[in-house]
Amino acid sequence: MRGNRPFIGAIFLLILSTFWASAVSAQESEEMGPGLFLEIPDSHNIFLHGTEESPELRRDWPILTGIPGGSASFSKTAGVPQTLVEVQGTPIVEALSLNGTIKVELYASLEAKSPVCRQTNVIPGSPAGATTQFFVTLRWGSFTLINGISTNVVTMEESYTQSHIFQVEVPLDDIDLGPGDALSLQISVEHECVQPGALWWGTYDARSGITFTGDLIYPELEQVTDSNRITRIEFTPISPWGPTDFSRQVIEVVGPMDNYESMVHGFGQEEQRLDYFEAPHSFRVGEANRTVLTWSTSKPLEPGLYMIDGCFKLQDQDPAEPCDVIGVLKFEVYEDPKALLNGTWVAILIPLGVISWLGVSIREAMLPLPAYLVILVLAIASIGPAIHLPDIDQNSPRSDGAAPSFALLEHGGDGSISLFELLSDSDAVVVGLYVPGSPNANRQANDFRMAESLIDRDISFVQIATGIGVRAVDIDSHSQLVNGSWPILMDNADATVGKSFPSGASDAVIIIDAGGFITEWSPGTYSSSEIADAVESATRGSGHSIFDPISLLWGTALLPLFVLAMPREREYKEPNEVLLPGSGILLTLLGAGVGFCIWAVPISLMSAAGLGAFWIWIEICLAITLTYHGVRTLTTGKIPEIDWVAKKTYSALPTEYQEWRNQSSFSDDVHLGVWVAWLIWLRTPDLIAQGVGSIARTGVLGIVLSICMLLGIVLAAGLTVVIARGVIGITGPIPRTLGSLSVGIRPRAWGLASAILGSWVLISLLVGPVLGNF
Repeated sequence: MRGNRPFIGAIFLLILSTFWASAVSAQESEEMGPGLFLEIPDSHNIFLHGTEESPELRRDWPILTGIPGGSASFSKTAGVPQTLVEVQGTPIVEALSLNGTIKVELYASLEAKSPVCRQTNVIPGSPAGATTQFFVTLRWGSFTLINGISTNVVTMEESYTQSHIFQVEVPLDDIDLGPGDALSLQISVEHECVQPGALWWGTYDARSGITFTGDLIYPELEQVTDSNRITRIEFTPISPWGPTDFSRQVIEVVGPMDNYESMVHGFGQEEQRLDYFEAPHSFRVGEANRTVLTWSTSKPLEPGLYMIDGCFKLQDQDPAEPCDVIGVLKFEVYEDPKALLNGTWVAILIPLGVISWLGVSIREAMLPLPAYLVILVLAIASIGPAIHLPDIDQNSPRSDGAAPSFALLEHGGDGSISLFELLSDSDAVVVGLYVPGSPNANRQANDFRMAESLIDRDISFVQIATGIGVRAVDIDSHSQLVNGSWPILMDNADATVGKSFPSGASDAVIIIDAGGFITEWSPGTYSSSEIADAVESATRGSGHSIFDPISLLWGTALLPLFVLAMPREREYKEPNEVLLPGSGILLTLLGAGVGFCIWAVPISLMSAAGLGAFWIWIEICLAITLTYHGVRTLTTGKIPEIDWVAKKTYSALPTEYQEWRNQSSFSDDVHLGVWVAWLIWLRTPDLIAQGVGSIARTGVLGIVLSICMLLGIVLAAGLTVVIARGVIGITGPIPRTLGSLSVGIRPRAWGLASAILGSWVLISLLVGPVLGNF
C-alpha cells in the first residue's frame, strides 16, 4: 500500500493540473470572447482653481502653463495655524461608494527662492524652528474624510518654479454618498519662517488638489444591431459629476475581423475601419434620467465579427494622454435568420406533385408517351414562377404590397392619427420609422425638411417611434426638434406596426403612394433628393409601365405560358371567308384581354377606391381564388366561371369568326389571359394595384392616366399570349402534335401546379403578415 502512495499522488496532481488548465483556458476564452472590455484609470482628481478670494474645486486639469493660476500667501504664524482656503465643490449627481484611498497634494514654496528658512531652522518643531506644514479638513456630504490631519513637515527654500509637495493620504472604506452631496475642503498652514510663502495651484507643475484611488466612474458602452444589420452605438457617461466629466470621445467601428483575439484598441487594417465618430449623432434619456450618447453606422454591416473601439477623455486626467478610458466592445453580426420554409421548396413540390399525379392517372388510362413528356416540361417550366414566391416565415411582413393599416397616438396631440387620414389629402406619405434615441431620427427630420422644399405635390410626412415599450418621455427631445412640422406617432407597446413594415421595428424611411402601397423603403434614412425622386415615382405608378407583362415574358415568371399556349388543333384551319388581315391575332388579343380584365379590373377598382388598408385581406382572397382556380382546372380541365364568360363573349362575335375559330379555342385564349394575370401577380403583386389604382387617386388627371395605363397593360397581356402562341407556331408541326395529344391532361396538370402556388402564397400570408398583427 505504501508503495502505491507515490503513484496515487501523481494521479492526484495530474487531475489537479487538468482542472487548473481547464479553468485557465475557460477564463482566457471568456476574456477573448465577445463583450465589453474597459480600461479605466484607478486615480481620479479634483483640482483647486480660481483665485485666493474665490477658490473653486473643479475636475478639469489645470492649463498647460508655468505660471500658477491662483495662490494663497502666508507669513510667519507664530505657532497658530492660519486658514488659507475654504472651498466647496459642485454637488455630485450620481450615488457613489468610496473604497480605496484619498490623497491631498499641496504645492507650496517661498514667494522668492531663499535659504533663510534653512539657516534659521535651529531647533525644528520648536519656536526656534523654521518649518512649514499644512492641516487639511476634507468633508463630503455628511462624512468627514480627513479631519485636520497635518501633511509632511518641510523647510522651504524654493520659489514657485520648484514648489515643495505636501501630501496627506488616508484610507477609505464603504463611504456611501448620494446625489446632492458636495465636497468641502479647508486648508490651514503653520509657517515658522520669517520669509513669506504661498500655496500655489492652477498650473501643470503645481496642481494642488485631491486624488481618489478606487472606482468612481462606471461608463457603459453598448451596441444594438437591428433587423437590417445597421448598428446603433450607445455610450452612457456615468460619473458622479455628470456626463460632462467625459470631455471628448472617438469611436470607430472596425471589421469584419478574423477572430476576437485580434480585437484590441487601435488595431485593424485601414479597409476594416468602417465608421469614425466624434460628436454624437443624437442623445436619449436612459435609466435614472441619464444622458445617453448615440451613433449609428451609415450602412448595414455584413455578417461577421466586429469591434467598437472607443477612446474617451476625462476632464481630470493628463491632457497629454490620448485616451483616459478605453472601451473595446466585441460583437458579431449574424446572418439574416432563415425562414421556416424557403420559397424554393415550391420548385420541388410542383414537379413531385405533378409526377405523383401522373403516376396515379396512369392507373386509370394510358396516354401517348409524348403527352407525358409535355406534362414533365410543364412541371419544369412551373419552377420559374415558383422560385420567386415569398418565404413562409412567422410574423414576416409582405415585402410587395400595401402598408400596414394603423391608427396611433400622436405625441403631444389630442388623439390618434391613422394612415387613412394621412392619405386622404395626399399624393404620397413619407414615413420615418425610428427607435427612440437613434441618431437616424434627427437625420430623417433634416432630410424631411429639405425634401419638402424639393417636392411641389401634396405630401404628408410622419415619424413613428417604434420599439418595445416606447414611452412619451423618449420622444420629448425629438418632438422639440420637429416643433410640430409633422406628427410624431407612438407605436404600440409591442411594436406591432413597426414589425408589420418590411423594415421591421427599426430605423427606416418608407414611401407610401396614394393607394396605400409601399413603393420604396430604405433602412436608416433617405436623402432629400432620394425622397423627392421616390415620391415622384409613386405618383407615376411606382416605376411600373405597360410593357411589364411583355418584359416578364422573357424571364422565368411566364415560362408555363409557352407550354399552355400549345394549340389544341393538330392542323391550322384556314377561314372559309376573307377576313380582316391579322384576324387570328385580334381574336387571341380579344380572348386573352377579356381573361386578363376579369382579374385586373376588380383589382384596379379596389385600389382606386382606397382599400389599401385592407389589402392584406384582399390578397388572402386572391390566394384562395388562385387555389380554387387550380383545383377546378385539375378536376374539370377548365374554370367554369371563366368558361361562362368566354362563351358569352364568343357568342357576340360575328358569325364568320365563329365558323373559323371554334368556341373551345377561344375559351383557351380567355383562360390563358387569366393565367397570365395570376403569373404576373405571383411575380409582381403590385403591378395593377400601384400601376393603375394608385394613379387614379392622384386627381382627375390621374383617373385618365390610370384608365390609359390599364388599357395598355391589358393590351400588353394579350400580346404576351400572342407572342407565346407565335413562338410555338414557328417551331413547326411538332408543338401542334404535342398540343393535340395533351389537350386533356395539360390544363389539369397546370391546375395542380397553380393550386400548389396559390396554397403556398395563402399560407405565407397567414403565417407572416396576418399573425404578425396579432
